[in-house]
Amino acid sequence: MFIFYLSIIHVTLSQDFIAPLIFSDCKHLILPSLCQCYHSGDQSQLRCYNIQLKFIPKLPNNMHWYALDFSLNNIRSVDSYVFSDIYVEKLNLKSNYLQTIDITAFDQIKNLKQLFLDHNQLKEFNPKALISPGVSLEIFDISHNPLEHLDLGEIFTHLSVLKEFYAVSCQLTNSSLFTLLKLTRHHYHIKIIDLSYNNLTSLCDNLFNNFYNLLELRLNNNNIHLIDNYFIRSLNYIRILNLAFNSIEHVPNLFSSSLENLNLSSNNIRYLNDYFASNLRSIRLIDFDSNKYLNSISSRSFCFINILTLQKLSFRFNNIFLLNIFYELLCNLLENNKNQSILDLNHNSNLKCNCMLIQFEKYLINYFDLTCTQQGQDIYFISKLTNLFSNCTKDFCITQKKEHLCEWTNAEKLILEGTCQVQLIGKENSTKNESKLITTTTTINSNLSETIVDNTTKFYNISQKSFALSIKRIDYTWFFVFLFLLYI
Repeated sequence: MFIFYLSIIHVTLSQDFIAPLIFSDCKHLILPSLCQCYHSGDQSQLRCYNIQLKFIPKLPNNMHWYALDFSLNNIRSVDSYVFSDIYVEKLNLKSNYLQTIDITAFDQIKNLKQLFLDHNQLKEFNPKALISPGVSLEIFDISHNPLEHLDLGEIFTHLSVLKEFYAVSCQLTNSSLFTLLKLTRHHYHIKIIDLSYNNLTSLCDNLFNNFYNLLELRLNNNNIHLIDNYFIRSLNYIRILNLAFNSIEHVPNLFSSSLENLNLSSNNIRYLNDYFASNLRSIRLIDFDSNKYLNSISSRSFCFINILTLQKLSFRFNNIFLLNIFYELLCNLLENNKNQSILDLNHNSNLKCNCMLIQFEKYLINYFDLTCTQQGQDIYFISKLTNLFSNCTKDFCITQKKEHLCEWTNAEKLILEGTCQVQLIGKENSTKNESKLITTTTTINSNLSETIVDNTTKFYNISQKSFALSIKRIDYTWFFVFLFLLYI
């Protein structure tokens, strides 16, 4: 029995065990008095956060740290070689007043895996400062700095093993994106790229092609309106694409065999075009919430969508009038005996009550909370109107059965037509046509005005001549009358 208990104790101790942090006063180091040292097993941490530091203290050479925390201070610069010969995995300089980082600030730093420079006042950053830590750096966060421009291509070139990159709210424009063209080979380690809350406007030129193993791309809260259908085609493992809160009007016909979550909420989408998800082979969730002008959906929009993987289509807070516009999708679900609630139409204030809402109840998410309008502007819970629509027939899909709508060749054609180059040419032609129309209208108006003036002038001259002749006739008449009176 004793041996049994010993074996249990041995197994327990052999499992992963997180030792508690043990406080140490750091008196053995020449550091500011408010800095604190912590030890956990063979890991040590130095915490000098929120103690009004104005500079980074010099640390003893060849010391091994798990983390150095200098956040929430008044540090304005990172000077040359301040971390030389220091072994540290995590360096936190967030929430200071950093304005300059010397190009050799991180030279000879050892084993650095995580670097946090977010929430500072950096207006420029030289990627060459990352050459030394680049051999090991896995997480880099430079978010919330007023940079305006950042050489992303050079950053990814130097950080060859980087797994997560964050440049949120840095006022970046497309000029920063175009630097990705500097990448001449695949970056196989990057998993997450976050460029949200910037000033990006387009996603063209296959800029992300070298991020072969990327899992998540966050581009929400920009001003993106132009997207190439091929822009994620080379990302073989992409799972999540966030394009929410942009200026997208036209839904791209994206091509991806791995994408699972596509967020297009809070854009300016008005119309859902043909075959928009036909080449999203693994799609699970598509979010169209809060596109307040979205009220029209093509009968071919859901052609070839993979209903075997699809889990949710969200159209909340839009302007959908009728469930009928989803008939291709709903009939496809019915035909394949899929019983899962997939479609979320809640909070569409103009949604009309009709038989389809009753017939396809099982496909509607939160059905008992779903409201619709009946008899003008009256709003009802559709679940309370079952008696009103008790005579509805359930053969909608049969009555709507027409010629085969979905053609794969048309889906492939749309992919090609959705490249940035084609879209830009289309816009240029549209602009030229508008200019021609304005020029033609101006010419017509000008000619019409000249014609009117000429005709008016001619009419005036003719009128004057007629008036003169009339006066002459009147004069002759009075002359003969006068002679007659004299004769009498």
